[in-house]
Amino acid sequence: MPGLSVQVNGERMATIDLSGLNLVNVSVHGALDSEQYAMLHADGGQHGDGGSGYLTWIAEHALTPGDVLTLTYMEACEGGDDGKTIAQLWPDEPPSTRTDWSIDSQMEAEIRARPRLREGFLVQAGTSAGARVTAASDARNTDFRFSVVWTGFGEERARMRLATYCLDDVLQRTGGAEHLATVLSFGDSVTFSLLA
Repeated sequence: MPGLSVQVNGERMATIDLSGLNLVNVSVHGALDSEQYAMLHADGGQHGDGGSGYLTWIAEHALTPGDVLTLTYMEACEGGDDGKTIAQLWPDEPPSTRTDWSIDSQMEAEIRARPRLREGFLVQAGTSAGARVTAASDARNTDFRFSVVWTGFGEERARMRLATYCLDDVLQRTGGAEHLATVLSFGDSVTFSLLA
């Protein structure tokens, strides 16, 4: 089965064996109102067809300017890491009963009132095929998200996307401004760099 290799600055963060799974998301999110410059997260699991399970391989790893994330989509994975359940990661927390994750008017007001903690951001994404883009914050785009999503529903594929956006994009479900989007084949790799 295929796998995803996740490294930061050349150091192994996780190797995800995709056998038995049908969805994995590795993403980096950053915002001008967040204490951390950016957070790396990797999760997924098996959903549907009688199975349901949510696993986390990387739970909120902070990235700072100068860090380089590299993901490789491998045709064969050996020695994958075990993902952890929510209960394993946070054994002292009671199970969540929340089912509605939409942003209500009170939450929207709280988010809009948050102060900006930095002037801006500058990020870069590239592929082993030679594509490279740089994206920066501006008056509208206050957040960014870089993601590699693998789906095993039928045809297995990994898709990479870099976008900048704001709260209005989230509320309107528009997806923001897309800077790079591509499909990965076996052996392809992508990088994400937090430049500033």
